[in-house]
Amino acid sequence: MDWYEKAKRFEKNAENAFESGLYDISCFSCQQAVELYLKGKIIEKSGSKPYTHSLVELLRIIEKLGYEVPESVWRCAKELGEHYTQARYPDARIAEYDREEAERAIACMKEVLRYAAEVL
Repeated sequence: MDWYEKAKRFEKNAENAFESGLYDISCFSCQQAVELYLKGKIIEKSGSKPYTHSLVELLRIIEKLGYEVPESVWRCAKELGEHYTQARYPDARIAEYDREEAERAIACMKEVLRYAAEVL
């Protein structure tokens, strides 16, 4: 299984979890889909595998490879990055995840994946 296939599985999981009302799992899966897809692109373009879970750091690497990253993609990466920790640990946040937050995470996931597929 390659990086893109694994990313697609997390993308599907994000959508399925959303439909089931599992908003924390949906948000985490959005972050994972983007992380794996960006890592796949970086490996494809540079031959090296980044060892980070930070979507912002992955975008910095992409910039260093000579690609322009739009502000909307940066914003989405920052939002999705929060879910890596907050969605995994029950004591990492005060409020429960809700439908609106998961909808935003899915929209951000799609925006970053679209950018990566079209530009990189």
